[in-house]
Amino acid sequence: MQKYLLYNTVEPEELPTLKELSTIEICKVWSGMSRHIYRQLLKKRAVDIGIGSFAVVPAQASVAEGKVLPVERPMFILSKPLKMFYNLESDETKIPDETPVVQPDYEEIAANTHFRQEIVEQCVQETLLCFAGALRDNKEVEFSFRGIGILAVRNKVVSMTFLDGCLLELDTTGNMLKALLEDPSMMSLVAFPGQNDFSRISQDEVVTLPR
Repeated sequence: MQKYLLYNTVEPEELPTLKELSTIEICKVWSGMSRHIYRQLLKKRAVDIGIGSFAVVPAQASVAEGKVLPVERPMFILSKPLKMFYNLESDETKIPDETPVVQPDYEEIAANTHFRQEIVEQCVQETLLCFAGALRDNKEVEFSFRGIGILAVRNKVVSMTFLDGCLLELDTTGNMLKALLEDPSMMSLVAFPGQNDFSRISQDEVVTLPR
């Protein structure tokens, strides 16, 4: 965790693995990482990736006729040290006590992506270092997790939107579709490729990850 609390700009020599890999290879590693995260979420496990955790949490949706429906929704919960260090705003949701929190299984990800485990770990950690570097430099960020959604940072506000298929599959109550159709606050969770709720704040180009 400490390695993502940066006082200085990230230098190229701190990213040797990313320098050696092509963008396609980096994205392949992260596709494997995203698939691994998704499988854990389906098993009702939270996954701590170093800058925060993915988890499925209970929520409520307000639908027609004033009814309230229970749903289960995925969330990305930013790590508190990162949030405080970079003075960020994000949801305060707590991971349920009964939810086990696991670390990524790099051996499994490596086997599924046909990269050496060492390469996978370094690629992930160096990409997260790029994310931290963007936070340090007050950049806008869009971090895509294939099959899951988009982690965005705009004007110090961190949000995560999810693909509709992900939202529907991770909810075991059967209420998510009705919630998405009738509760605008639930619909705001949905990621639409190429679109988001944010207007551009900074003058610099948005940092897109992985790359």
